[in-house]
Amino acid sequence: MRLGPRLTEALHEILEFTRRTTGVEPTQAEIAAALKSYFTLEEMANQLAYLGRRPAEAAAEEEGAPLFVPRLRINLGQAPPPNCLARAGYFRREVAEGILAIRRHAAAVLGAPPGEGPIAAALRSSFIVSEIKNQIVHLRSRRG
Repeated sequence: MRLGPRLTEALHEILEFTRRTTGVEPTQAEIAAALKSYFTLEEMANQLAYLGRRPAEAAAEEEGAPLFVPRLRINLGQAPPPNCLARAGYFRREVAEGILAIRRHAAAVLGAPPGEGPIAAALRSSFIVSEIKNQIVHLRSRRG
């Protein structure tokens, strides 16, 4: 499934941060499970509420800033990365369902469903990125 450009950039940042900090790039199934966890849903609703209270000037400045600078790296000595479709902007249905779960939970908590921009901004916050990484690490440790 294709997601919007802002959500794609936010998910790319989560992929990269998790790869850098754990040494292993997360699969799309791991990201989907982390997005759907109750803890992530609650923290995303809190982050969206916080972003909704910020002054309009700060939000407008972020809208004009580029979110993700694509990089091209070709390594012919190794197999393709596990998330080559995600890098191209195509995500599994489970990831889209995770984003939809965030939207539904936020609508129930905040009273109105947030759009792509606020969800992407919340996903890009350092706290949320770190917590999603922690959820993925926890899922991996439970699998053994």
